Amino acid sequence: MTRVSTETTSIPVSSKTELIDEITTYTCLRNCMGNEGTAGSCCSIGDRDYIIGPVHDAAQVLERLSALRGREVPHDEVFIDYEEGSALFPERTFWQKKECFPAIRVNTEDETMPCIFLADDNLCSIHAIRSETCSNYSCDHLKSIFKAL
Repeated sequence: MTRVSTETTSIPVSSKTELIDEITTYTCLRNCMGNEGTAGSCCSIGDRDYIIGPVHDAAQVLERLSALRGREVPHDEVFIDYEEGSALFPERTFWQKKECFPAIRVNTEDETMPCIFLADDNLCSIHAIRSETCSNYSCDHLKSIFKAL
C-alpha cells in the first residue's frame, strides 16, 4: 500500500542551486561517495585507477590562476600531460589513455595523492576558478541524491 503524502513545512532555500551546493559541500566533506567520515575522494587518486582529467579548459584555468596569484603560472605547474602521466602511473589504465589529459597535477608525496589544490581542510583552494572538469563532476552518490530533488 502506498502512503499518501501530507503537507509539511520546508526549510527555506533561496534556490535549488543553493540547496545542491549545500548538499554537495556536506556530502563531500563528511559523507564522501556515501562513506561516512570520508572526504575529497574525487580530488585524490589513492590506490584507485582514477584521473582528474581531461581538463578541456586548461588555458582558461591558467589565466584565472595567474591573475589570482599575480604571476604567470606555467602549464606544468598545474597539469600533467600524457607523457609524464603514463610514465608516472604505468599500471593504471586511465593514465595510459591520451584522451584523459591534461589532468590536474597530484601531490605524489602524499599517499592519497590529492589534487595540488586540495587544502588541509579538504576544501578546494581555487574553488571559485576551478576547471569545468571539477565544477561539472558529481559522483554517483551525489547524482542519486540530486535525482530525488
